[in-house]
Amino acid sequence: MFFFFYLGLFVMIIFILQAVAFLTLLERHFLGGSQCRIGPNKVGYSGIFQAVFDGLKLIKKEQLFLCYSSWFSFLFMPMCGFILMVFFWFTLPYFFVFFSFEYSGVFLFCLMGVSVYFVMFSGIFSGGGYAFLGSLRSCCQSYSYEIAFSIYFLVFLLFNKSLSLFSSFCLFFFLFFFPFFCLVLVDLYRAPFDFSECESELVSGFNVEYSGVGFAVLFLGEYGNLLYFSFLMSSLFFNMSFFFFYFIVCLIVFSRSAYPRFRFDMLMSLCWLWFLPVGFYFFGMSFLVFLFCLFSLIFSMM
Repeated sequence: MFFFFYLGLFVMIIFILQAVAFLTLLERHFLGGSQCRIGPNKVGYSGIFQAVFDGLKLIKKEQLFLCYSSWFSFLFMPMCGFILMVFFWFTLPYFFVFFSFEYSGVFLFCLMGVSVYFVMFSGIFSGGGYAFLGSLRSCCQSYSYEIAFSIYFLVFLLFNKSLSLFSSFCLFFFLFFFPFFCLVLVDLYRAPFDFSECESELVSGFNVEYSGVGFAVLFLGEYGNLLYFSFLMSSLFFNMSFFFFYFIVCLIVFSRSAYPRFRFDMLMSLCWLWFLPVGFYFFGMSFLVFLFCLFSLIFSMM
């Protein structure tokens, strides 16, 4: 039993890494097309080996350490973030029930709460002031929007009447597809909400001191989470359709080239003055529907 478990885990990690490689290539082609320029097309056939050689180039780079950095913790945090990204994939409702388990929705809440600490500790253990400020900025953003994300996600759990994730479809869900998509962009630190990696202001934010293997592992974790949340939205809104999974990935990529970055105070105001009130409204409606179904069931049994 353990052999098949570890074999399945190994196969899943291999497929995630391959998907991340092709996702980066797809993103660079899409961004090139949106800016009327050619994307990567020199390495291999139409640039298909570009992601592989980019990874090899990162591995060959040297990792430098600041004099006040904790080198073991500094290198250990990206690996923890990558392992946490793999744990996210265990919560999805697969076609086979080998990885799916009960209370996967609660497990997803726990993983999202823990993921912020790796961002925070990556900036702290770097030993640099800019990395520390970037980590504080990222934690502020994550903690605020995780509250709104949890409220919206509880609506799905109430309608499913279960704490596990499985395929569901309801027309009511499309009312908050756009706010949920914006919350996913914020949790993924994607443009126009990429305040954790503001290249134009902070060079790279909390990971400014990383290079080589450390940066490659952070990069894999970030894009692995992008694929996971795209598949999660496809499961929640479109009954696990692969076509809509690709559609959501394209939306996330095109949002990087279509919209400018907000100011940080506008981002916080958007959370506390818009996302949270709307989330409480949807949660109240779903809770009333849940109580109505519960009382109807009780009266029918009497």
